[in-house]
Amino acid sequence: MPHKPLSRKELILDRAEQHFSDHGFQGASLSAIARDCQVGNPGLLHHFPSKQALYRAVLETQAKELMERMAQGVRPGDGLQQRLQAFVMLQLAWMQARPAGFKLITRELLDNSERIEQAQFRPLEAFLRQSLTLLEEGQAAHLLRQDLSALALLTIVLGSLNYAQMVRPTFSKAFADPALKLDSQWMQGMASDLLRLISCVPPAPCPATRD
Repeated sequence: MPHKPLSRKELILDRAEQHFSDHGFQGASLSAIARDCQVGNPGLLHHFPSKQALYRAVLETQAKELMERMAQGVRPGDGLQQRLQAFVMLQLAWMQARPAGFKLITRELLDNSERIEQAQFRPLEAFLRQSLTLLEEGQAAHLLRQDLSALALLTIVLGSLNYAQMVRPTFSKAFADPALKLDSQWMQGMASDLLRLISCVPPAPCPATRD
């Protein structure tokens, strides 16, 4: 079934995502985005009056998709262990399905240290809070390591998968591991190893809770 053509606003958001992903907020140009969309600067500004407004709309779109994926993949009726596994695999599926979106969010987390201090709206916050709550539930149920804070576990999950994705091309030249030849195989292995790293897996004792 053919896809419905994008509206002008949707087209702008789609192309802006790629530009912000490639160049970051500071490096992206509204004129370049407008040319890419073939709408001209007035056409773009009709929908988004500033670069800040366009960037916020792009981030809101990403945050909405992540929350929808959480609602579909991490279902409240499933067991906690299943939800934890689904959470890790959700990150992997999103990264592979939306490489520009993944790169954009990575840039946002790295580049926004100054802007976040004045930001009145933080699109990713709901996703991050829901993720942290899930990890805290896993710790309370003794399914996840308790010698680390839930925030540390969240940092490990997001950071490890992001870094694994970025280093694969370089690692594939430096190391002979067959898993490095295919992105999907490499990332599936990383996700499985990551789950083992953060979990308290019987019969091995879970590390002691921090004082």
